[in-house]
Amino acid sequence: MVIHCNSPVRPPWFRTAQAHRRAGIEELPDRLICELGKGHTGEHADCLDTMGRGTFDVWLRWNGDDFTYVCAAPCEQVDPTIAPLLRQACWLFTDHEPGHSWEFEDLPHD
Repeated sequence: MVIHCNSPVRPPWFRTAQAHRRAGIEELPDRLICELGKGHTGEHADCLDTMGRGTFDVWLRWNGDDFTYVCAAPCEQVDPTIAPLLRQACWLFTDHEPGHSWEFEDLPHD
């Protein structure tokens, strides 16, 4: 069983996001949650923007107070147990660990 890491973090723009919301702008989240599987090694990661299949997605990766913006290619693995016409590719980035999105037993951000 794979479950999400769900490690929360206040992103570098946290104070700016609060000011934007007070001004009625809802563009930036004030909290990110790791979308990788529980027990992963290395940095946590949350997707900021998906550009669509065949392009790069924008992820924010963090370890403590160190934040890195990353453009990463989407993982192209598909669930082999689903009929070919119904298969959806994993929504994480290439070379992620552990588990693909269809293997998670919980919803992200629970």
